[in-house]
Amino acid sequence: MIKQDFLLNNETAKDLYETVKALPIIDYHNHLSAKDVAENKRFLDVYELWIAPDPYKHRAMRMCGVPEKYITGEGTAEEKFAAWCETLPKLALNPLSHWSYMELQTIFGWEKPVNGENAKELYAYCNDCLQKKPLTVEKMMDIFGVEYACPCASLVDDTSVFDGKRFAPSLRGDDIVAPNREFIEKLERFTGWEITSLDALKRAICIRLDAYADCGCRFSDHALDNGFVFYEDDGKNAKRFTALRKGNISAEDKAKFISYMLVFLGEEYTKRNFVMQLHIGAERYTSSKLRAKVGPAGGFAGIGNSVNVSALTKFLDTIDNTPSGLPKTVLFTLNPADNALISVLSGSYAKDGAAGLITQGPAWWWCDHKQGILEMFENASVFSAFSNFVGMTTDSRSFLSFVRHDYFRRVLCDWLGEKWEKGELLCAKEEVTALAKKLCYENAKSAVTL
Repeated sequence: MIKQDFLLNNETAKDLYETVKALPIIDYHNHLSAKDVAENKRFLDVYELWIAPDPYKHRAMRMCGVPEKYITGEGTAEEKFAAWCETLPKLALNPLSHWSYMELQTIFGWEKPVNGENAKELYAYCNDCLQKKPLTVEKMMDIFGVEYACPCASLVDDTSVFDGKRFAPSLRGDDIVAPNREFIEKLERFTGWEITSLDALKRAICIRLDAYADCGCRFSDHALDNGFVFYEDDGKNAKRFTALRKGNISAEDKAKFISYMLVFLGEEYTKRNFVMQLHIGAERYTSSKLRAKVGPAGGFAGIGNSVNVSALTKFLDTIDNTPSGLPKTVLFTLNPADNALISVLSGSYAKDGAAGLITQGPAWWWCDHKQGILEMFENASVFSAFSNFVGMTTDSRSFLSFVRHDYFRRVLCDWLGEKWEKGELLCAKEEVTALAKKLCYENAKSAVTL
């Protein structure tokens, strides 16, 4: 059972939490199914809701020796559910243990332990709840208090599934910077523009960016994975695009073309007031066997080396020196060793009148837990202007992951409360409360309404 004062270890923390716990949620980057959102899907089986879309849980089961049959294989929903229940007691202090109990308690009111012995009882209980009280996407949004959520979408996805109010796309731009033939053909169909040159590609991209802006998009995202290198434009990228279309481009030329396109998109994001998110440092190529079996997002990626700071800063500087300048940029680091480096960059670029032009994003992926969140707080507060922090987002494929906003708020309130009670926060308690509200909701709200 998650107690009322879970993670709240001082009286100031408890007071702060009472102020922020019911604030609306702005979840500006996630991987929820746009199809499920558009159809307002109703969930009838707890496995489909709780376990199937969550590669964090799949990863933990593999670590505990569960056969793939009972993770993503041919096992029945009830068998896979039981396998997860048997795994959960083995994850003491892992954030998955905390999140899982919070998810069950919030949606189903379940307050007993979860294990292999009561898996059958829990499965029947949850499914009975789903039968008696219909649980749709909209209903879950209401339960969690979600005001605005941004599922990732490709530039060549159908934007009509988004209402532009409660749901808007977060543009995933990785296929834009390295377009394959399928992407180009889809882009041609959407825009009616024949794409035979680099200039034609850029014009078509701008048409779709305008369509995204019209449906409420305010956030873009690019993965700068482990080994990212930035190349300055050498004037040869029109030829590289021709080679890319034919499928005979070298790895180095492809990297140079990606650099060129990242700068182009940065300029276009600025023109449209999109916030550019850069997710830095994932090592996505680990087990080739798992990738072949369950796909590239199966929960087995790792943390890469420390970021190539020369490449990152040259990339940002190149956009900064364009006529449009840098868009508001959020830097997510997967390697904890990069926290200070990333936080310091918030003061390395500036635009008149723009507070928080560069900010560090929330602790991300494998760092999205109490330890990782606190490390991010400590670095951002001393190396940056912490009041500019844009706040939490789930980056998750599971609708139940909105519970992580509550987890984040508890960790934040405990940290701020401890700092204030120790006399390290030299301000009135009312100012600490105001800061907590900014970091939990108001800064993200401001980013949405830029």
